[in-house]
Amino acid sequence: MQEFVYALLMVQASYRQAIQKSIREQGIDLTFEMIQVMRCLYRKDTVNQQELANQTHKDKSSLSYLLNNMERRRLITRIENSIDRRSKLIVLTEEGQALHQQIKTIVETVYQKVEESTDKIKLQFCVDYMKELSGIISND
Repeated sequence: MQEFVYALLMVQASYRQAIQKSIREQGIDLTFEMIQVMRCLYRKDTVNQQELANQTHKDKSSLSYLLNNMERRRLITRIENSIDRRSKLIVLTEEGQALHQQIKTIVETVYQKVEESTDKIKLQFCVDYMKELSGIISND
């Protein structure tokens, strides 16, 4: 089981490196964590910081530092939550949305490149097995 988990982590690390390399080649200076935040915000227009922390699996202090950095770059903005004034909602700025579209294209290109050299049947087997394994682990 440990070897299996290690293999998963290696695939994840390789994926991150491929994405980062492609993004750097386009002259974009973003961390993978920033890309994750942008993806979450793109999927849902406004998100509070706690929900964003849950979706990105980051603690609130790390996320706060990341959001401050993204706000300085004008990729996000914080707006007042009309329901809870203590809570701020995070949204992508127009610049952030435009950059996200550019990144989305780069990520899709990386996926296509991998898919072209991947056995579809083996890949589907892996996906199905990962879902099964996830269910087993979460029921413990």
